[in-house]
Amino acid sequence: MPRRPSPAPSDPPPPWLASLRGIPGGYDLDTPPIHVAPIPAESPVSWLRRTAVRYQISPRDVLREGGAVRQITSTRAAITRTLSPHNGFTTRLGLSDDDQATLRAPTPLGTALRAYARLYQRPDDWEAATTSRYCPACLAGTEPYWAKDWANPLLALCPDHDVLLLDRCPVCDAAPYASPTWLAAPIEPWRCAARTTPAHSPRRQVRPWCSQDLRTAPTQHATPAQSRAQRLLLDLARRPDETFEVCGITATRRIAFDAMVELTTGPLHSRGAGFLDLAEPPDEIATALADTLDVLDATSPDRAGHHLQGLLLPTSRKAPGTIAAALTPPPKNPLLGALQLDHHRHAMTATSQLTFRTSAHHAQYPLQAGQSPATRRHLQLPEHRPDLPIPSAAWIPQVLWPGTVPDLGEDPIARAEVALLLAHLGTTRPWSILTVELGLPHAFHAKIVARTRARRSDGTWPQLLTKLDHVLEHLRANPPWIDYRNRRVLADDLDLLDQALTTAHPGPTRIDARRRFWELFTGGDATYAPEPLNISADQYPHWAQQRGDTDAAYTEQFDAAFQILDRSSPLRLGKPLTWRPP
Repeated sequence: MPRRPSPAPSDPPPPWLASLRGIPGGYDLDTPPIHVAPIPAESPVSWLRRTAVRYQISPRDVLREGGAVRQITSTRAAITRTLSPHNGFTTRLGLSDDDQATLRAPTPLGTALRAYARLYQRPDDWEAATTSRYCPACLAGTEPYWAKDWANPLLALCPDHDVLLLDRCPVCDAAPYASPTWLAAPIEPWRCAARTTPAHSPRRQVRPWCSQDLRTAPTQHATPAQSRAQRLLLDLARRPDETFEVCGITATRRIAFDAMVELTTGPLHSRGAGFLDLAEPPDEIATALADTLDVLDATSPDRAGHHLQGLLLPTSRKAPGTIAAALTPPPKNPLLGALQLDHHRHAMTATSQLTFRTSAHHAQYPLQAGQSPATRRHLQLPEHRPDLPIPSAAWIPQVLWPGTVPDLGEDPIARAEVALLLAHLGTTRPWSILTVELGLPHAFHAKIVARTRARRSDGTWPQLLTKLDHVLEHLRANPPWIDYRNRRVLADDLDLLDQALTTAHPGPTRIDARRRFWELFTGGDATYAPEPLNISADQYPHWAQQRGDTDAAYTEQFDAAFQILDRSSPLRLGKPLTWRPP
């Protein structure tokens, strides 16, 4: 049987199907003939465009030859594919590990905005942005490229040339990269990669490329205030954990950066305008940035707080001066909060002054439950000691420790009142809840209003607030070993306390010993003890004198009874039996 003839050689592919593998010289993508290294701070779409021009194929074909299986049909997909660390796309195109790191590395401004959005906004709003602004003067350089920060909504002007960035082509009015048409052909980075919109035609036709030379686009010079504000924002984005003084207050650079962004976006949000999606014109962003200098350039908190009123109302969600507004999300910036609250502290109610801790050097918003230590560092000024624990009602006895606040004496009503005031410092919890937590009578907090009004009338209220704030900071630095909340819960069962006293010393226990053990165990006062341990007001002077004798006679029994309760209780009680601030 005769052999079959050899198959004829296949025809070469038509020229319009040429790809990287058809490059003359036998090169392959595994060893690409041309290395296009990314420029520091260059955007991924810019690198794709430069690579496409160098190889004279479309950016979509560059992605395909790099191993993209699915058709890339959007700017977002192209960016995701280029930056993804889980594929060998960039490796097959000849990029080293350092090149890939350069391409993926965020800029300081991008990192700062992402941290701001994660805390105050929704980061997805900015991550989904695919358009970009541009500087014609930069594109006219010797090695033109599109910078990463041009896609950042906070960059409104070029810091190198002091001109406002452009967000549209001057001829076709298209936003760069808003349409995926740039993926279809190799077009130089300085040219518009959009397609024009032709006049109405009854026949279907391919729209021609705009190809406008963006280097010749007319620009507008920024004002000195706009340039200074933009440079300040870029400077704050660097070294975010470094502290410095701004408008008379020590803050971290990240807190000041977030405050500047909050001031910039406040008027935009009030109009319902978008921000993180580059919807605002660059000149409006630059003007809003310049307006923040009125606050940040102030030499004192008083001046800064006065200027702040021109940008934000006390009811603004950015820096509210009311408790109801402070409770609404998102979190509030501590620098703006200090300026706003300090400016209005004297007009606040007593409850607001306690909640915002206006007696401190600078007031602060109460922290929300569940916030991580890292979040707290960005929501508290350094002077507020975010490294210390958050105050808790479990730290506070029913009546304040003797001698903690001068001039209270042994009056159980005054000591309980001041303990309730201390429990309300820095929290938004209602008076009624705190009253129950301290084991006080349900109507006790109703007397607070009248007594506080009297203190404000006679001028003793500011001094009391300052003293209580010092006590709370002292407790944060030296938290009590005792959990007064758990002890109050356990002491509701008087039979359990009596059983512990009997086990510690068999035989009947006098009523005065039971009463005193309840006081020492809970940090309370017999005036507010449950039946039958409570005493009336006319009996209190006698009981105050009897306490010392009872302590001397029953010290060993009290300590033994406490050890029994501590071993048998599932609740954390904390040792020893009594504690006072050091």
